[in-house]
Amino acid sequence: MAQVLLLSTARIESGDDYNRGAFRRLLESADADVFKKHSLTNDPGVADVILFAELYGAGAYFQSVRRHLFVRKFREKCFLFCSNDFVIPFLPGVYASIERRWSSERARSGFYLGVSENEFVDFTPPRDDLKYLYSFLGATDTAPVRRNLVTLSHPRSLFQDTSAEYADVLSGKLDAVAMRDYWRRYADVCKGSKFILCPRGMGTSSVRLFDSMRMGRVPVILSDQWVPPEGPRWDKFSVRIPEADFEQIPALLERLEPQALQMGMLARAEWEEWFSGRVCFHRVVEWCLDIKKHRRVPEAFARFTPFIQYLRPFHFRHLLRTRYYALKKR
Repeated sequence: MAQVLLLSTARIESGDDYNRGAFRRLLESADADVFKKHSLTNDPGVADVILFAELYGAGAYFQSVRRHLFVRKFREKCFLFCSNDFVIPFLPGVYASIERRWSSERARSGFYLGVSENEFVDFTPPRDDLKYLYSFLGATDTAPVRRNLVTLSHPRSLFQDTSAEYADVLSGKLDAVAMRDYWRRYADVCKGSKFILCPRGMGTSSVRLFDSMRMGRVPVILSDQWVPPEGPRWDKFSVRIPEADFEQIPALLERLEPQALQMGMLARAEWEEWFSGRVCFHRVVEWCLDIKKHRRVPEAFARFTPFIQYLRPFHFRHLLRTRYYALKKR
């Protein structure tokens, strides 16, 4: 049994409710936890795990977490639960969109919390008479594989590019009614499908993948760098296709169609077992404890290795851009 100090560096006084979403969900999950194995504490000294749950409120590269007093004082028991798409694993922990090349015993693949607040994403049992064999309703301008999917064709498919609409969602241009209609259409299309295309987005993972599981539909994963979180029986309820082989999707899903109902029900069962509100606190803590147990290099030294990722073009440009804007604000 572990005692866990759960916190977020996103400022409460700023009204930053979105960026405290992952923290809020884990806190709710700790209260609803069916395992009752681990408990919360407010004392960093007695905590076995100090878990920061962050979205974007901790800075572009989690500066506020890395500089936190608890990290400096209790580095070996500090972990990060991260729902961001673009990350460098400066802290050990669970990352929703960690790339295969950076996944290790120190940085585990995870899932999203506090990102999708779609009230219409819920479970409806899959049926044999659903309208679509497969569908995709979403933005195509976030990754090349999404743009490639535009070329697919099948008489029982639906593909809708919502790049312009989604840009309005992110910028807050849609009013409350239009926003609810957007999320309702997304959920309705998913629920009317046997298979849901889940290509990578800005990050290697996609909220859509976990939405599919939650709704009881079969996720079709197209992301070569994605690492499946440990635990679920991914090969039993999902379909994984190399990004370069996207043209095989219609024929492959036709062959798998007789199994779609069973796979969809299993997808929902695995979501309940590994990612639902009643278990996710327990799962995250267990993963962190496993990282701690199998640690070979002390964090005092291992924390320097991720800095090499700043040499990658994307992160180098992003670092310079964030530093520039920080200087402008002074």
